[in-house]
Amino acid sequence: MIKWTARNKQGLPVLFLGLAGENVTRLAAGEPILVTAAVMAEMGLPAMEIVLHYGRTEQDIISELESRGVRIAVRGPVD
Repeated sequence: MIKWTARNKQGLPVLFLGLAGENVTRLAAGEPILVTAAVMAEMGLPAMEIVLHYGRTEQDIISELESRGVRIAVRGPVD
C-alpha cells in the first residue's frame, strides 16, 4: 500500500492511501489493513489508528463488526 501526505490549497493535511491488487485481495479475504499511529506520526499527521476493511455492502461490514462485539455509531444512510 502506498501512503503519502500533502497539503491541499487551503493548507489542510491530505492522507493518500493507494491500494494495490494484492491489498484488495487481502481485504476481500477478510484481512483488514491497519495504518498505525506510529506511521501517522512519521508522516507528520495526528496520531490515530486507521483501519481499512472490506464488505460487499456497508450493512455487511456493520453486521460483521457487531458480531464481534464492536459497537459503532453510523452516520448517514446505510444500504
